[in-house]
Formats: sequence, C-alpha cells, structure tokens
Amino acid sequence: MTLLVYVLEEQVRDLLIQAGDVRLVDGVSYGFDDWTVFHAYTEKPFSTPSGHICPCVAMRSDAVGFVDEENLMMQVRRRVDPDGRPIVVLIAGTDAGGSPSCRALILTEKGVAGADTRFVPRRSELYSRNTGLLETSALAEKKVVIVGLGSGGSPVALELARAGIGHFTLIDFDRLELGNISRHVCGVNDLGRYKTLAVRDQLLQKNPFAEVSTMEVNVNQSLSQVEDAVATCDLLIVASDNDQSRFNLNQMSLNNNKVALYGRAITRAAGGDVLRVRPWKGPCYNCVFSSGLVDGREEEMSQKRQALAVLPAYVEEDKINAMIQVGLSSDIAPIANMMTKMALVELSRGIETGMSTVDEDLASDFYIWANRREEAYANWPRMGFKWTHPSILRWYGARVDRDPDCLVCGGHLEEEPRT
Repeated sequence: MTLLVYVLEEQVRDLLIQAGDVRLVDGVSYGFDDWTVFHAYTEKPFSTPSGHICPCVAMRSDAVGFVDEENLMMQVRRRVDPDGRPIVVLIAGTDAGGSPSCRALILTEKGVAGADTRFVPRRSELYSRNTGLLETSALAEKKVVIVGLGSGGSPVALELARAGIGHFTLIDFDRLELGNISRHVCGVNDLGRYKTLAVRDQLLQKNPFAEVSTMEVNVNQSLSQVEDAVATCDLLIVASDNDQSRFNLNQMSLNNNKVALYGRAITRAAGGDVLRVRPWKGPCYNCVFSSGLVDGREEEMSQKRQALAVLPAYVEEDKINAMIQVGLSSDIAPIANMMTKMALVELSRGIETGMSTVDEDLASDFYIWANRREEAYANWPRMGFKWTHPSILRWYGARVDRDPDCLVCGGHLEEEPRT
C-alpha cells in the first residue's frame, strides 16, 4: 500500500530560504486511515486537522551533517519519542529545474518506508480549476463581514470561501450545541466551541491563505466594535437570529454606505426570505420589516436563548422546548444558497466573473421562498404543473420601494434611479 504525505508547498519554500545550517526542525503531523495518509507541517497549522497527531521532523537536504538516511534516522530517533506512533520525516530540496521538492519517509518501530509526497499548492497556484484549491482569483481581495454563524450563516461563509473570497470577519457569541450539529457545517468534534472559531477552521480548510478574523461578541452590546468592522468591508451579510441586531446592523450599513444582505427562515423553516439593502438606492431593513409586508411570517426559533427571551420568567421547561421549532437542513439550504448568489453578485460588480446575467435577473431587493404549504403558505394551492399561481419550492421577487416616511432612511437624499 502506498503511503501518502501532503505538505504545504509554502512551508517547504520557507524552509529552503532560511539562512544558515538548518538541521532538524520540529513540526507536527496528523495521520489518517490506519496511518496510511499523513498531513505534515513544519509549523503548527492555522486549522487543526481531525487526524491522529504524530511527530514530524523536517530538514534541508543540503544541511551539514546530512550524510545518508540511516544517519538521519538515528538522529531522529534520538530526538523524538514517538510513543509507538509513526514519525514523518521531511527532506526538503530542489529539483533539476530549481523548483522546491520534498521527500517523505515514515519511520516506525518496524523500520523506514518511503511515501508519495504531494504538495498543497502555494498561494500563487491556489486559483486553478484543475490543480488548485479554488477556481478564480477575481474575488481574492474582497472582504465580507458575516454576522450569525448558525445554520444559515455558516454555509454562506463556506460557499464564499469556496468562491475565492480572501478576507472574512465572523461575528457571533454563541457556542456550538448538540442540537445545532444536524444543520451546521461543523460536526461533533466542534461541540462547545465558539461558532466563529469552528467555522473559521472550516474556511481555512478550503482556503488556507484566507484572512479570517473573529469577534465573539453580542452585536447589541458591542455596537462601536462591530461598526468598525462593517466600515472596512465590501459586503455585510446578516444571518443573526434577532431583530434588534438586524435593526442595529441596518443602521451601520447606512452609516457606512455598505450593501447588506439579510436572510432568515420562518417557523420550522417552512420558508424564508432574503433582503438586499443598497443604501439610499432602495428600501432599508426598517422600510420592509416595519411596513406590514411580512405580517404572519413568524421567524424560526432555533435556540433556547431565543425562547427564554420571549417567554416570561420561571416558565416550565416543556413550554420552552415547545417554542424551539427548527427546520431541516435541506429547508435552510435554499435560503443560504440565495444569500450566497446575491453576495457574489454584489462582490462581482465591475469584475469579470460571469455573474452579470444573474445580476440582471436578481432585480428585486426582496425575495420570498416557500418550502411547504404550512404557516404563512398554508393556503397556497398545490404546486402541480402551473406557473401562474404561488407555489412552494420557488423564489418570488417582490418590488419594495423605499418608504419616504421611514424613520431610519426616509430623511436622506432622494432615491437615485435604479440601474
């Protein structure tokens, strides 16, 4: 069986340019599949893999004292106590063309075995459909702020990382609970962690060179800190679970002239909606959600914290649990996907990414989605074969104009013509 070792090309390059005699460098490896696949690092990785940890030692092939593999293995055994685990030994050098190369040896109690070494590409080779991790570099300099890293915000963050967004600020003060796992991009290994930090690790697994900062704060209690982040972003994405935070973020987006996207699900994810706010060119969040347009669309309640905020004190546990009515992950997915599409449209303005026709189609600022004929959609006719009546599993754009009497944006300059 061929042993596989994956190494970050960037780390091998760093090792090769270090000045002086680089002998043995202590790193770390993670083994998978009965110690047949290894991910080796000369430095601690930003995002910790889920494999079994084992020692890693690296050196340059031109180091003084590197005579042969047998001598090297003796040095490694004296240096590292593997406690029965394999040791990954990396030997960095250059090939005939001067490009970095790396050999890997796996040292076990039974002896030494060679391994097939493969590079995870360096930053300049990251964007390649055939050999890289990501498809395009067009959005590498874009920065997004995402508030709310639950079942809606976490898949949006992950999809944007896959699309090549290079800068993220993740904001959420909740920790991952058992009831979140079935609908979240993170798994049981992340239980108890801040959602921001767990999602950060997922993003770095897709793009190890992304810049991801996190803020474990309550938006409503850290207004100035959050607004500082909003002021420097290209797009604000709001997937938080309470209206107070959305109204606060709406004000921040207007203050800083930043486009914002708001997405939410209604009870048990029977449906949901997505609102795009282009400051002073269309309706703001207050225009829509204070207008009566969405009456009868009760927001999904997925956290015990939300239920406690609504119910009176000292209410019985069964009543609290009855308030928490979550939808399936597959019901959240269309809403998160729509938010991702609209985010990419906004971030692609002025850049050739193939999103121009989507921009033409997404002319509305407010979209409604129905998963099932329940709750606000209970009286809708069956889907059938007609396209002439409202139906489940379809998006509907609603034209919503700015409210000239809006208490938040109504007193600003007259609305500019839509393009």
